[in-house]
Amino acid sequence: MKILKQHSILYSSFLLVFLSIVAYKNNNNTKTSASAPKTEQLDSLFMAAVGNREIPGAVILITKNQKEVFHKAYGFSDLENKIQLKENAIFRLASMTKALTAVAILQLNEKGLLNLNDEVSTYIPEFKNPELLVDVLADSTFTTIPAAGEITIQQLLTHTSGIGYGFQDDRYNALVIKNKVSEGFCEDNRTSLENTKKIAKLPLLANPGKKNIYSMSYDVLGTLIEVISGLRYDTYITKHILSPLEMNDSYFIIPASERNRLGEVYQPTSNSQNLMLTTYLDINYPIIEDQHFFSGGADLSSTAEDYTKFMHMLIHKGRYKNNKILGEKQVKRMLSKQTNFDDGDADQGFAAWVTNEKGAEKSPMGAGAYGFGGFFDTYSWTDTKKNFTATLFLQMYPANAHGIHEKYQQVVYRIIDEL
Repeated sequence: MKILKQHSILYSSFLLVFLSIVAYKNNNNTKTSASAPKTEQLDSLFMAAVGNREIPGAVILITKNQKEVFHKAYGFSDLENKIQLKENAIFRLASMTKALTAVAILQLNEKGLLNLNDEVSTYIPEFKNPELLVDVLADSTFTTIPAAGEITIQQLLTHTSGIGYGFQDDRYNALVIKNKVSEGFCEDNRTSLENTKKIAKLPLLANPGKKNIYSMSYDVLGTLIEVISGLRYDTYITKHILSPLEMNDSYFIIPASERNRLGEVYQPTSNSQNLMLTTYLDINYPIIEDQHFFSGGADLSSTAEDYTKFMHMLIHKGRYKNNKILGEKQVKRMLSKQTNFDDGDADQGFAAWVTNEKGAEKSPMGAGAYGFGGFFDTYSWTDTKKNFTATLFLQMYPANAHGIHEKYQQVVYRIIDEL
């Protein structure tokens, strides 16, 4: 049994890290309506990145006014065997899954099946009377005091539940390991409810509603979706989000016939001058067929084209073609400030940070721009002021060490007005 110690990409980094992508001169799969002099800036950036072994490969997709203007694959999905990356490559999205979980919870709210102020213990009794961590002893036993209140669904959505991730706190990680809690990317046969009950046994790191702590809250939300809808998490997401959005290349378990499209995961070498296969162990979860637990915070795999459909749905206020995925008010709720904390340059919505006026003064991003990113170096963002969406998918952990995302962001903003 593998227990994940997940060093997730934190939401706050999403505003600084905006996707840089790689070109390889022998890979000419390009769709673009923009002229070559404008888009060659992207090619130049990524030819260098692949050629210098900064990244193995990447897929970029840029849309403006919801129309594709640039879509290209660069480099390799498998460096050792020189297998070139294709535009329809499938990527492990990790925390980009959280955005779909937030939409699913808001769908259930819209149907009157839950209220965001409901206490989680209403649906999962094991969360009743939570305890606040005081100290962890050498044998991994711990002392607690009663928490000041119950956890609500709203607090799960905003990472203010007091639940944590092991990577953030060594004391908490000792409890995660001792209690065999999966933080996602699970490779055994536990169910979502079984794992969530283990989370419920852990003490909280802060009183509910009092502190932002990036956490397993979305795993709990995934279980709530199961309890309330009566469908397994992956089944619910497929039926109510993936299928109506025509995200037909998005999977929790990738079919055997499509697994050649899932690339290897790489990491920088110790001197950051080359690449090697990642030493991170938990990367096989998308191809394990007998899974029962699918993390609401981590387990979706998809393509750049498919995830852009999800982003376009949000731009269209919850609609995709003739399908209503979510109501306009719920989309606005998801993409607006949802805590009383001073979040700095970006406000925390549900599963997203949204650039505020202060952030817009320091960044090329306009106020209201929002995005979602993941553990294996994937990201997609929409700038509502300029009406474009930009996506960059890599497969790296630890992430690239050469500022590729920031460079990509700079290039996109240089060319977007002319696309």
